[in-house]
Amino acid sequence: MRTQTFRFSSLLVLLFTSTSGMAGIPPSLSGADIGQKSEESSLVKKDLKDAKATVVVFLSAKCPCSASHESSLRSLATEYGAKGFQFIGIHSNRDETAEFAKAHFQSLHLPFPVIEDGQANETPPLATAYGALKTPHAFVVSPSGEILYSGGVDDSKDATRATKLFLKDALIAVATGKKPEVTESRTLGCVIQRTPR
Repeated sequence: MRTQTFRFSSLLVLLFTSTSGMAGIPPSLSGADIGQKSEESSLVKKDLKDAKATVVVFLSAKCPCSASHESSLRSLATEYGAKGFQFIGIHSNRDETAEFAKAHFQSLHLPFPVIEDGQANETPPLATAYGALKTPHAFVVSPSGEILYSGGVDDSKDATRATKLFLKDALIAVATGKKPEVTESRTLGCVIQRTPR
């Protein structure tokens, strides 16, 4: 766990630190940053230590499983954003252009930003470092960098058929000052394509 905590803590610095040195992502700027390198994000505003936890979720612009969970993620971000959680989406698939992904995510008007994971000619650095496997793959990370939960949003490729709501249960636990009972679950959906075009 020490290795994971250190790794995620380092990635949070990469993901949330701008040239101004402030950290965090305002939830109202959905999709505005996609197409930029993640470490160059200009959406940084709020201090991470003020968040109960940060939800990092890897998404696809064309995966049916990812699409089926967009409504669930919208609801969770709205509900738990009001409770002090931060959400950020990451687009890593190298078989989807940044332009295609930008059009998709901006059309959704999600209540959280979705950023592009590096550049098209490189292996996606955040997906690789996080060990993200499929879309959607969600991580709940504490302000100190501890991984509180990693896995699927729920137990189904089709969110409407889910019987176990893993991400929501994790957020409920963290919101009440507890650790999630389930800290890791299977990810379902489309494999993140890492090979650069």
